[in-house]
Amino acid sequence: MSVPKFRRAAAAASACVVAIGIMTAPGAAAAPDTAPAQGCYHRDGYPPDGGRNIGGSPPKYKWDHTPYVGARYASCGRVVTLYYGGYTSNTTHYNVRWTQPGSHGWKQGELRAGARMQWAMPAGYGDYNFTVQACNRGGFGQRSNCTNWSPQLYLNAR
Repeated sequence: MSVPKFRRAAAAASACVVAIGIMTAPGAAAAPDTAPAQGCYHRDGYPPDGGRNIGGSPPKYKWDHTPYVGARYASCGRVVTLYYGGYTSNTTHYNVRWTQPGSHGWKQGELRAGARMQWAMPAGYGDYNFTVQACNRGGFGQRSNCTNWSPQLYLNAR
């Protein structure tokens, strides 16, 4: 084969490889909970022990008579965001319990009340778990009245 014919054949083969790569790239996405953009991706939390998926992005989960909970890890910025809510009346705060990489046991804190809320934290590499409950602080000297805990979410931040 002469040099010009060889170059044309090589160029044609290269064009086919590029065309095949372009045609297959969109369908060759990673796991469904990832969204690559300049090397960035996200992962969504899920409840290993069940819970009703009420939809949304990220998906949110709840049991009957509990607030919903959802979580997402964003690799660009390395942030974990917790999505919680569902209660608007007679709610003074939400309790949140979480574990994070390197922690020993569960931590607990209070979050603002509202129907659709978010709480973000810097993410270390590792596994997170979250659960929330809606509460109404009683009067002076009284305990808070709270819902049951939401489903526990697991989130991998790696």
